[in-house]
Amino acid sequence: MVWIIVSMGLITVILVVWLWTERWHLMLPGTWPALKWLGFRNTLTLGWHGIWYGRWTVPYIRALSGYANFFSRWERGKRLVDSTVAQRYHGKVLTHELARAIIKIDRDIPLQDLGDRMIPYSRARDIILSANDEYALYQCGCKTSRHEPCKVVPEKPYMTCILIGKTLVDFLLEHNPDISRRLTRDEALESLEKFHNWGLVHNAWFKDALKDQFYVICNCCSCCCLGFESMRLGVKQLAPSGYVAVVNEDACRGCESILDCCPFGAIYMEDGKSHVDWDKCMGCGICESKCPNHARTLVLDARKGLPMDVRKLGNAGIDSQA
Repeated sequence: MVWIIVSMGLITVILVVWLWTERWHLMLPGTWPALKWLGFRNTLTLGWHGIWYGRWTVPYIRALSGYANFFSRWERGKRLVDSTVAQRYHGKVLTHELARAIIKIDRDIPLQDLGDRMIPYSRARDIILSANDEYALYQCGCKTSRHEPCKVVPEKPYMTCILIGKTLVDFLLEHNPDISRRLTRDEALESLEKFHNWGLVHNAWFKDALKDQFYVICNCCSCCCLGFESMRLGVKQLAPSGYVAVVNEDACRGCESILDCCPFGAIYMEDGKSHVDWDKCMGCGICESKCPNHARTLVLDARKGLPMDVRKLGNAGIDSQA
């Protein structure tokens, strides 16, 4: 009798949670395609994790931030956060040109593993793109989860994430209609331009719960975003773009106008000239576009990994970028 009562209680809880997830529908139209995309095995394991992440992004990010802050106080805890978070959920810094190339892709990119030279993590480094992909602008979970207002984005709601792919876009728009909207390709490109001008860093994010794939371009600030917070805690959740900024000392006038524009704190002054801290530079290119004297350029640096240039991807994978 006790087991019957417990079982009925558990079933009731599961049903209520499911209906809550589905906005009090038995199943929204976009849920079944999302479950099919995840597959039966993934749905029973990480897939539920992905659904919760997509439905309640803000509390998810807030909980993850608390977890990382708590355990990163110890070296063993940092290793735990790296293995349970960073290796499974991470971003690749993109230059403005590389971010635009993802939106502008005019051919299908077959499913492939980008490899650890481009995405230096043990998993969650696959990509698949379509020439006819769909896009949605979504409220940033990181910026929204903070108690203090963002110092970079001028006002709420912080709509700075561009989700990519029809299945995920449909799921998002149905499950979070108040904080998301569909974008055309031109609108997505216009959004990237606006975010770049604000000084946000384009990051391509990958997640294990979403089939280990790339799924979103997040436009991140150093004051709010989880990747930057993890870096400050000593956990590498962001990978450099493959580029590094260099300064033309003849063109640099030492005006200090971009001294504070680098989200990674890689700019410093010495002998009246601007310099780049190579270790800190992630190759985002924000300083290049903001320098009034055009004294900074981005150059490829093999020590920073391979750039995520989708224009060079194809059936042969990343061989052409080696």
